[in-house]
Amino acid sequence: MSTYKAIAGVSSSLKVLLRDRMTEAATITLAPPDVLVDSVIGRRLNLYLYHVGENPYLKNQEIPGEGYLGAYGHPPLSLDLRYIFTAFGTSDTGPDADVEAQLILGDAMRVLHDIAIITPNLVEQKAPPPQPRILDPSLLGEFEQIKITLQSAGLDEISKIWTALPNVNFRRSVLYEVSVVQLQSLLKRTIALPVKVNRVYALTLRTPMIQQIFQQPPAIDNQLIAAAQEGETLRLIGTGLSAPSTRVTMDNATGTISSLSDTQLDVVVPAGVLKSGLHSLQIAQDVSLTEIPGQPPVQRTGFRSNLVGFQLLPALGAVTPPSAKAGDTITVNLQPAVTATQEKILLLGDFAVPGVPVPFNSPPSTSIQFILPEAPAPAIPTGTYFLRVRIDGAESRLTFNPTTEVYTGPLYTVT
Repeated sequence: MSTYKAIAGVSSSLKVLLRDRMTEAATITLAPPDVLVDSVIGRRLNLYLYHVGENPYLKNQEIPGEGYLGAYGHPPLSLDLRYIFTAFGTSDTGPDADVEAQLILGDAMRVLHDIAIITPNLVEQKAPPPQPRILDPSLLGEFEQIKITLQSAGLDEISKIWTALPNVNFRRSVLYEVSVVQLQSLLKRTIALPVKVNRVYALTLRTPMIQQIFQQPPAIDNQLIAAAQEGETLRLIGTGLSAPSTRVTMDNATGTISSLSDTQLDVVVPAGVLKSGLHSLQIAQDVSLTEIPGQPPVQRTGFRSNLVGFQLLPALGAVTPPSAKAGDTITVNLQPAVTATQEKILLLGDFAVPGVPVPFNSPPSTSIQFILPEAPAPAIPTGTYFLRVRIDGAESRLTFNPTTEVYTGPLYTVT
C-alpha cells in the first residue's frame, strides 16, 4: 500500500508517460501554470495538480484482503487528484504560436486517451533495455490502478482556476482526474484474539416502553409535569417495565426504584449527582447469562427503553437580604449546586435579572448572586413580586394553595 509519497508518484508517472509516448517534441513540467520554469524555454506541456479530494465511494473502506474484521486502526485514505494541462509554444509572439501549443496539447490528449490506465507492466518505449517502468515505485503493488479521465469542464470552470492564480495569463487548458490514490495509515492495528467458544442465547424480545412521565404526587393537582426536585419521585407509565434487573438511568446517574409493576414505575431522583436543567431518563433491563458452566451467571446488556426527558428543578433556599433596592446584591441559596457555565436568572414577577458572572473554572456553588439593575439601565419599580430562579431553563417552584388555587410565594420586596 502507498505511503504519503503516492501523490507525488502520480505526478511523476504522468510526466514519464507523456515524455515517452508523445510525438511532438516538448518538455514536460510540473509547476504552477502561471510561472516561468527555470532553465526551460520553448515548447512545453505543464501539468499542475490543482485539487485533491477524498473519494466518497471508498471512504473508510478496507483494501480487500488487507483488513481484518476484528482489527482497530484507520483504513487507507482514498484520494482523487485533478490536474490542469497547459501547452506552451516556442514563443507567445510568433504568427503560429498558438497553433504550436495546440499541437502539443492534442498530442498529450491522444496519449492519455490511448493509455487511460497506468499499469505496473507499462514500460518506457524510448528507453534502452532494460526498459524501466513508467509507474512510479511508490505506486507498485497497489490494489487500485491509476485511472486517467478527461473532465468535461466548461470555460467558466477553467476561468475560475486561472483567475485564482497570482499572474493571470489565460491559455487553452484541459482538466484530467486521476483516481484512485490510496495512502496507508501509520496507526498500529491490533488484532482481536480468536473466539474460544461460540455461544448463542435465545431470549424473548420484551422491550420496555415509556409512554408518560410526571412528578408523583403532582405539585399542583391534575398537572402531570415531567419535572421534579432532588429526592422527589417521578412516575413512569408504560409497558414491559417490570423485570428482575430493572433499573432507571438518568444521564450518568441511577435512581432508586420505590415501586414497580409491569405498567407503572416510581423512581426517586438522586441528590447531589445531577445539575438543574433538562436530563434524559431510560429504563435498562440487563440479562443474566451463564457463560462458563459451573460458574455464577454474569450480567450483560439486555433491553433498553425509549429515552424520555425531564427537568431537575432547583430548590430555593434562603434569600438575603429580605428586601433590596436598585444596585443592591441579592444572594440566593439553591440546591443542587450551580456550575459556572450554567445560565442563572432571577425572576421578580415579569422582570429578569441575570446572575453575576463568575470565572469559568469556579467550582459549583449553592450560593448565587444577582444585582438589581440601576440607572442608566431600567430599574425594577418598587413593590412586592413573586420570586423564582431559572437555571438552564428549569425554574424553582412557587408555593400553591390548593384550596384557593392561587400562588402564595415566595415573595420579595423591591424598595
